[in-house]
Amino acid sequence: MAALQYFILVPLLSLLPCALWLWYFSSRTRYKRLSGHVLGMTFLFGALATIPALFLNLIGKQLLSNLFGDSPLSQFLLFVLVVGPVEEAMKLLAVYFYAYRRPEFDEPLDGVIYSATAALGFAAIENVVYLAQNDPMLVLLRGPLSNPGHALFSALWGMSLSQAKTKPNLFRKRFPIILQGWLYATLLHSLFDVLLMAAARLGILVFVLLVFLMIGLFFWVRARIRFHSDTSPHREGTLVLPTRRYCQECGAKATAGMSCPRCGVFVPEPEELELCPICATPQRPGAKFCARCGANIKLPAKENLDTRPHFVTVSPDGDEHIAYILNETEILVGRTLNNEFVIEHPSVSKRHARIVAEASDYSIYDLGSSNGTFVNGKRIEATKLEDGCEIRFGRAHYIYRAKRTEAAE
Repeated sequence: MAALQYFILVPLLSLLPCALWLWYFSSRTRYKRLSGHVLGMTFLFGALATIPALFLNLIGKQLLSNLFGDSPLSQFLLFVLVVGPVEEAMKLLAVYFYAYRRPEFDEPLDGVIYSATAALGFAAIENVVYLAQNDPMLVLLRGPLSNPGHALFSALWGMSLSQAKTKPNLFRKRFPIILQGWLYATLLHSLFDVLLMAAARLGILVFVLLVFLMIGLFFWVRARIRFHSDTSPHREGTLVLPTRRYCQECGAKATAGMSCPRCGVFVPEPEELELCPICATPQRPGAKFCARCGANIKLPAKENLDTRPHFVTVSPDGDEHIAYILNETEILVGRTLNNEFVIEHPSVSKRHARIVAEASDYSIYDLGSSNGTFVNGKRIEATKLEDGCEIRFGRAHYIYRAKRTEAAE
């Protein structure tokens, strides 16, 4: 009977609540079909993350016991300095080195889904170990608290992984975002463990407080899930932005590519549509300064922000900021997170353009985008990039800065 409990009942009770919570999180996506293979492998890697976590937890426990003995202080420090940080780090690494690098990770909601998947894999193994050593009916406590707790804590760094993909591909830009998410998850994880320990010592009131905190966290994560679902790049197509111009026959305001509302004459697309990089006002061909805000449209570089080829954005006061470093031979540009250069703008298509290194230069190719790719105001299908040229993906503006040469220095 004991063998039956160990080999059948314990694994079944351990996996059942994790499977139910996994179904909940994975069913939150409404605009694409998740890959069962990627979910399964992420769950597996989350489960395997328990091995280094257990090893590091045992080392930390031994060190703290040597310093403070088997005391409440030692247990408190174990939860705050070892268990929380280590377990969240191992789960994060399981997602970062697998799901995060997969093309299926292509929208902000995926950060929540895959972090929860890895966390529930971790919780499943933790349940097996815990229930094998205790009464299996304790699953009634761990199922509603510990299992979703792992998933909800990890959702914090999961969302930070998604956010990091939208930032410039520089370590100093992305790492602090991921670190912040991990720190928040660690703090909540440690607080959960400390309150659970306090509930065992101080009574039911602390346990009730813990339950209310978990309910609050659940509703907060659910609100973020709804937000990311409602703003998913898969929800709707690209927002097509019409080009306004005057009819060449009657002078009435019209939309390029359509018939004039007054005289019915077809209004062609302009050969050039250069927009001010500061206020986005359309400019006349050949203009050097914006007719509306007076900004320098040609935007010579104030300084070299990086020695490698890169795109920059321009702030309203004219300062440049790196948007993306061209450090690969082929770079996909688009709105979904599985592009190398992610642009969160409704006028940008999911897969908008492709940038390819050719000899010592870069060329850009439009991928049939809805609002087009423009270089110096001209809509292009393919062209070579030159230093200082203005690039526009839909209505998202950038300036290209070529690699700095010795002569330029």
